[in-house]
Amino acid sequence: MEILHEAVQTIPRLPFKYYEHDPLTDITVAPHWHQGIELNYLVSGTVLKFVTDGQTAEYRPGDLWTTNRRVVHSASGPAEVDWVEFGLIIDDDFLQHQVPASANWQLTLHGASSASEHPQAYAQVRQHLVAIHDLLATPTTDLVRLKVLSHFYQLVATLGETFTAPISAPAVNPNQTLTDTVMSAINQHYADPIDGNTLADQFHVSLTTLNQQFNANVQMSVNRYLRLIRLMNARRLLLETDHKVAYIAMACGFPNSKAFNRNFKSWKGVTPTDYRQAYARYHRIDTSCL
Repeated sequence: MEILHEAVQTIPRLPFKYYEHDPLTDITVAPHWHQGIELNYLVSGTVLKFVTDGQTAEYRPGDLWTTNRRVVHSASGPAEVDWVEFGLIIDDDFLQHQVPASANWQLTLHGASSASEHPQAYAQVRQHLVAIHDLLATPTTDLVRLKVLSHFYQLVATLGETFTAPISAPAVNPNQTLTDTVMSAINQHYADPIDGNTLADQFHVSLTTLNQQFNANVQMSVNRYLRLIRLMNARRLLLETDHKVAYIAMACGFPNSKAFNRNFKSWKGVTPTDYRQAYARYHRIDTSCL
């Protein structure tokens, strides 16, 4: 399965991609990643489960949150709910050209907790994002584009001033192109019998170099990233299908059920079967209240 995002709109001469959830489609989004920072706003619906690098957060209507560059994330929620959600994916080349220090940004905007800690800045981000949303609903003339940019610059400035934490400088010169290329290969071929060594051979670098680049760009080794992609897709199949655990293990690149069970329990603290059963009970409770 190729890892994709919801359809995004590229607008000429604007330094971001804009997306808005289609109310005729499911809110669930499979694991994916972006080169740029993503800003999300859940306007209405119910509890949205948002998984970043295997950690689950719950967002509710009114919540804003960011997803850092090259972080694998996915979303899920009841299909019967009328969801309204929109957001931006900031062009990373533009951002780093305008604000070189942003290469070291780790975004910390995470819904209600951020609203409580920084209410004024949180309200400003929401105000500018809503203004961009409303302006993009009109024909994008040159004057409208200027208005959009004015809100966008203020939004980015507020994010940078209030909702960032520095990450440690890498010990090697980051090669983002190599990392992105290998990440894309993993996202498309995680079910195949690949590992760090085979990927290093495929892309003509040493495993040491590949791990250095992954640690510099995504703060994890290449094998850990591969394992995470396999686990996140396995989790999706556990929750969305009735396939047997053995089938899911093979479909997601694990050599057997035993290896899958061991890795999944290390990740989530429970076996795949127990996780599926726990979610099924929770899901029944959720949908009965709709």
